Amino acid sequence: MNPLARLPRAAQGLAYAILAGLILTSMNAVMRVLTHSMDVYQAQFLRYFMGLVVMLPLIMRDGIVAYRPHGMAGQAWRGLVHTAGLSLWFTSLPHIPMADLTALSFTTPIFIMLGAVVFLKEKAVWQRWVAAAIGFAGVIVVVAPRMSGEGGIYNFIMLGSAPLFAASFLITKALTKRDSPQVIVVWQSITVSIFSLPLALPGWVWPDAAQWGMVLVCGLMGSLGHFCMTRS
Repeated sequence: MNPLARLPRAAQGLAYAILAGLILTSMNAVMRVLTHSMDVYQAQFLRYFMGLVVMLPLIMRDGIVAYRPHGMAGQAWRGLVHTAGLSLWFTSLPHIPMADLTALSFTTPIFIMLGAVVFLKEKAVWQRWVAAAIGFAGVIVVVAPRMSGEGGIYNFIMLGSAPLFAASFLITKALTKRDSPQVIVVWQSITVSIFSLPLALPGWVWPDAAQWGMVLVCGLMGSLGHFCMTRS
């Protein structure tokens, strides 16, 4: 039995969001190490392809029909938007410190809040705007000293991924009204793998055993993290 099921709905969402943050942050650290020895777009493709591989036992157990989405257009758009964000994110990953990576990731919730207000017509109380402003100020304090010079461009590229990830999250939120978290995570892996493959092929070098191990771990952590994020 899921121990989080006993919690109130809002507390469940918070708990899943915290779990997603912990898992995905750990995965990011492994991916950063991996991209120092592998083409970044190959790492991007393998991360999501292995995310699909680790879910194959569940798909085989439940049957393919159980993972058929209610409409392919939403899944395809989500995969395309997410791939665009990932391409910017992976381009920057080997070039910026983990501290900057973590700080810049905090801008994504700000874009999610803005998008929810503009596109989903959700109400945002003033406390959220204050929290968003404080969060953005914190990002500037951490990142601003390194925004100039050779590495500065990669901080801007990483920042550019934030609104794309926010858009992906908002599409996911709309998809949860008709598809289960399992279906959404599976189709994210499928669509991102398809869209990432053309980027990965030009620089492809067959991974060694250690690299296969890392992408397998990242695939498992990524799928679990996105499942928690979708549940939140």
